[in-house]
Amino acid sequence: MLHLRPADYRLMPWKDGGGSTTEIAIAPAGAGLAEPFLWRVSSARVEVSGPFSRFPGQARSLLLLEGAGLLLSIEGKGRQRLKHPGQLVSFSGDDAVDAALIQGPCLDFGLIHDPRRVQATLEWLNLGKEATSIDLAPTTLLFAPWGAVRVDPLGLQLEHRESLWFGNPGQPEKAGAKLSLRAAQGTTPLVLVSIRPL
Repeated sequence: MLHLRPADYRLMPWKDGGGSTTEIAIAPAGAGLAEPFLWRVSSARVEVSGPFSRFPGQARSLLLLEGAGLLLSIEGKGRQRLKHPGQLVSFSGDDAVDAALIQGPCLDFGLIHDPRRVQATLEWLNLGKEATSIDLAPTTLLFAPWGAVRVDPLGLQLEHRESLWFGNPGQPEKAGAKLSLRAAQGTTPLVLVSIRPL
C-alpha cells in the first residue's frame, strides 16, 4: 500500500499541449503517454473549451469533481453533460471528443485503461458517519477529493486530495480483503478505482 499526497503526484502536459494534468498513479510506474501503459489515474483542471487528447486502444472514464461542468461532444455518441460532482461518463480513447465549459473552469478526475488487459471501474461514493464496506480489487485506488476520510481497519485518515494505492506494482491485494470507510466529519465523497486483470 502507498499513501500518496499531492506532493507525490506528477504534473504532466496534455498530450496535445493544451493544458496540464495531475497524474496520481500510472502502471507501469513512471510510464509516459507516448508509450503503452496499462492504466492511469489523473485529475485535470479544465480552463478553456477545446478537444480532448486521443488515446487509441484505451478506454476512458471521467467524472466531475468541482465546477459547473462540461458539455462533451463525443464522436458517434452525441452530447453528454457532466454537470454534477460525481457524474460519470465513459468513452473510447479512439473517439474524437470536444469539451465545452458550461460556466467557468472545472476540475475532473479521469481513468484511462487498456481494456484488452484489465477491467477497470470508477465510482463515486458518498460517505457519512456510518461505515461503508468495500472489497479490495487486486489493484485499488482511493482518492479523497473534498474532505477527510477514515480508512479502517488500517486506522488511517485520508486528507484533502490524498490517495491510498493498494496492490501497487508487484503487490496485488489478496482476494476477500475489505476496508471500512466513513467521513471523518459530516459527509464527504470518495473516489474509488478498482482494477482487475483479464
